[in-house]
Amino acid sequence: MAEVDTMAAGPQLPYLLTALADGIDTIPAEQAAPLLAAAAQGLRQPHSAWVLADALDVVCTRPGLANRLGNRTVRDLATLAEDALAGDCDAALAQPAIAGLLRLAVAGGSPHRLLALLTEITGTEPADALDRLPILIGIARDHFADTDRLLDVLNALENQPDLNPATRADASFELALADERAALEAADRTTAGEQLRRALMRFTELDRTHEARLDARAHAAAIEAVLAFADLEQNPMSDSSARQRLTEAAGQLDTTAAHLAAWTGRMHQLDWLSARSLTQSAWAKLVTTLNAAQAHLDQPSWYKPADALNDLLEIYLASRSIHAPANDSTGLTALISPAVEAPFVRNQGLLHQLEQALTHDPQFTDHPDAQTLYDAVRQRRQQLSSQAPQQEAVPGKVLEGRPALAALFQSDATGLCGDPDPHQLDRLEQLAHQLTKGYTPTGNARVDRHLETLLDTLKTSPAWKPSDSHYFTPLLEHFLRFLYDRFDAQANLYGERTAYLGPARKNADGTIAAWNEKHLQDDFHQHISPLFPPGTVTREKWDVAGGRADVIYTPDPASRFVAEIKWRTTRWKTHKTVERDYLAQAANYTATGPPFALLLVGDASDHSAGYRDIEDSIWIIQHARSATEIPRLIVAGVLPTARPTPSALRLARSSPR
Repeated sequence: MAEVDTMAAGPQLPYLLTALADGIDTIPAEQAAPLLAAAAQGLRQPHSAWVLADALDVVCTRPGLANRLGNRTVRDLATLAEDALAGDCDAALAQPAIAGLLRLAVAGGSPHRLLALLTEITGTEPADALDRLPILIGIARDHFADTDRLLDVLNALENQPDLNPATRADASFELALADERAALEAADRTTAGEQLRRALMRFTELDRTHEARLDARAHAAAIEAVLAFADLEQNPMSDSSARQRLTEAAGQLDTTAAHLAAWTGRMHQLDWLSARSLTQSAWAKLVTTLNAAQAHLDQPSWYKPADALNDLLEIYLASRSIHAPANDSTGLTALISPAVEAPFVRNQGLLHQLEQALTHDPQFTDHPDAQTLYDAVRQRRQQLSSQAPQQEAVPGKVLEGRPALAALFQSDATGLCGDPDPHQLDRLEQLAHQLTKGYTPTGNARVDRHLETLLDTLKTSPAWKPSDSHYFTPLLEHFLRFLYDRFDAQANLYGERTAYLGPARKNADGTIAAWNEKHLQDDFHQHISPLFPPGTVTREKWDVAGGRADVIYTPDPASRFVAEIKWRTTRWKTHKTVERDYLAQAANYTATGPPFALLLVGDASDHSAGYRDIEDSIWIIQHARSATEIPRLIVAGVLPTARPTPSALRLARSSPR
């Protein structure tokens, strides 16, 4: 007893708590009181962060001890966390203190102090205090209602440039999980699909920028598989692209799950975080089920109807294992069910097999999902029978091997009379393929591949839909062509127009006449103006997001795309440098339009040792100013200007000699 205060104040606190928990019911009250007081003091002023974490493991797994310590534990932990976040004590104590508050609240305590503490976080607290905190915020949202304000906290952490990249990545992941959860709780198919695409966009970007985030890659693959399966509803017998996407996503998920298991297999896993691992397993099971079931969707009949029907019904069970929807929401079921129902709606033979199974097979007669499926199919067939018959697109043999052209015809190619010239059809197929892509290939494989890569990222946005996608694609194409052309160009390529690419000139009095933003803006404006309809490209326009925009492309009153032009004379070492200086302004111009924009930066810094390659100078920035808006996608390009001729370049020395 004499040494209990010393033990509580040092690294032996967890052992003291374990011993106290083992004998709490047998120790006399007069002896238990000083022991509990010493333990409480040790939790109030812990020796270190790891001691506090181990001590709270004991408290949270021993309900009897937690009850005897009483509410003072919550008060002390909240005070400790507040002090750590304010910088008044060791910042590393914040994470275990908040984790302890969360565990006690999940175990049945009041979450009031915890949620009040979390909602006051601004992202300006000490970086060590915010380490791993986004994960705890995400778990708090999983367990407690009315926590939407925590999304604003996560958004603030994601957009705080001074934080550890891992902390910001954790915030991005939790925001993606929030979108995913919103999809699971959606009341209709449209909302579920939009929320899943937003989650997919976030997961994909996180996987692209943080190669170690295998969890993000796994979620992205699972969502892609679900969306691909949903697309099979339209025509499962001919939609090979959706089937391929589903197969590839399932393979990607299997590979990622294996890597994730190998990476984390021998690492310590917290028991109270096991629910998230179970959720990932449930997603994997659903994708496996979808991939197995898709083989039955394009068959006119089944050799073993019971096995095929069972595979399809497993989809409903697997989707509920991820999230059990409330009575007023359908979640994943609304997204997946139409693709399961479609074969029975189209094919009378499959419907007959379903009816026979419900009537005669004990495995299905009382199966609620089978009856629900049958009722949904009957309802859809009745709706279709009341509508005017529509003829499906079945391209003729003359268009075989020309899928882009075949997609334009709504019958058996009756519009193609006689014996069409195969060479002409091939030319039409090429033009139709270009129409589908939205741009004309340049013939330069490097440029075309670069454009495809950028478009693949843009396509992850749920806002990437016609007609905005059709408008922005050619703008992006010509932006890319401009950069590739100017990277190679000599300063005299177009006379005075491109002189800014070369060294600064001298005035008559011998002073240097430095180039500036206007020279780059003039060149870019002259480059794109003739490429679009007259009047759609303007410059220096006022009253755009409360200011003046540089170059604006307005193909439609509801679609406005801004190219923000900047000029810098200091070197940029990373993409983050450019983003920190210009992203806020470029993103703000999208406030009342589509979430896509261009950022063109003229780099007039010292190029005496050369400049980086073009692929490293063009990238897409994803930025969300709130947790609920669709993330903005800003295509950034940095063009080296005021550069010397190649013969004048010299390698930079690391130190003078």
